[in-house]
Amino acid sequence: MKPISLRIRHAKILSEARAALGRGREQELKQAHNTSVMERARGIVAQAREQDRLRRCAKLAAFKALHAARDAFANISSSSTSEVDREHWHERQEIVERELQEILTRASRR
Repeated sequence: MKPISLRIRHAKILSEARAALGRGREQELKQAHNTSVMERARGIVAQAREQDRLRRCAKLAAFKALHAARDAFANISSSSTSEVDREHWHERQEIVERELQEILTRASRR
């Protein structure tokens, strides 16, 4: 048994339906099909734009978080009196900044 191509089968069904409708309704059917295709395309474009907007928002939020984290760790480090505490906070700062940079690089790749 050979598999039937769905595209050929679909085209055949459409052509038979158009022939059954006659000339007057054929144009109406084509217009309805074109309208449906355009609505679907507009939906896809709108969805892509929304995903891009959300990606940009996430990237901006990561930049803001990175800046806030650097300020916070600078304040903590400057208020600390012990060198051991400063080193401890610096290690934590590196971890946080590395994670935020990873978010930024992932957002930039897409």
